[in-house]
Amino acid sequence: MTPITTAAPQPRRRPRRRTLRIWSLTLLGTAAALGVGACSGPGVPPLQDVWPEAYASVEDATSVAVEGGVAQSGQDIAVSMAGQLDGSSYAGNVAVDGVAIEIIGNTENTYLKPNTAFYEQNGGTQLQDMVGEKWLLTSADEDAFTLPNLWASVMEKIPAGDEFADADYTAEQAELDGEQVHKYTVSNEDTGRPVSVYLSQDNRLLRVEAESGPADSPSPTASPSATGSGSPSPTAAESSATGSAAESGTGTLDFSRWDAVEPVEMPAEDEVFAVPGA
Repeated sequence: MTPITTAAPQPRRRPRRRTLRIWSLTLLGTAAALGVGACSGPGVPPLQDVWPEAYASVEDATSVAVEGGVAQSGQDIAVSMAGQLDGSSYAGNVAVDGVAIEIIGNTENTYLKPNTAFYEQNGGTQLQDMVGEKWLLTSADEDAFTLPNLWASVMEKIPAGDEFADADYTAEQAELDGEQVHKYTVSNEDTGRPVSVYLSQDNRLLRVEAESGPADSPSPTASPSATGSGSPSPTAAESSATGSAAESGTGTLDFSRWDAVEPVEMPAEDEVFAVPGA
């Protein structure tokens, strides 16, 4: 992970902080292998028939809960985030290797409760002693780990409604959290790795799962360290240059509470710490 210096909005500057890379959560890759010859199990509708409705419901969603884990470029990322997709309120947790942060935010501010590893990578534990049990105030800019930024990285990779018209895939009935669902497996056209999409009986997206394969060896430029020492992690551009395996990652993201996440309250003023003079 690479430190990000946040440009300071006026009249008060925001504290310097480490931003957790949203690009690392592009789990899907390009999930379409061109070709004809889809294979559906009994009772499972063809993917090209149900995906347009599933995609439309994702595209039109107002709120969602996202939970899962991704392994990419030598990093293990875990995320649990829920809220309004317009950024008006969201809350959750994110962890990258040893760094873990509890997050609450809206369109203006992001409030963090990081662990000690985060402070160690951002100038030492003196700031941690100053913050104590309060929320650390940062801005909700385009580099921050916010729900809208996370969602933008997901939507970037979800295939459009008609993309599976001529796709090669397999389909089967599966059980997910005690529910009978439809599971469709395609191949990432860049890496050849299997990517599975789980849909509910009413065509809502429930899970995306990208399996590992020989293309998943870590990039030699990525040597993250829990203490911030050693070789730095690659930037987004550097990761892109190393190939599709670094871009797409492997792991699972689960989606739930579509259009049903209640707004969360932001911390009260006396519960927030703003870095003095920042």
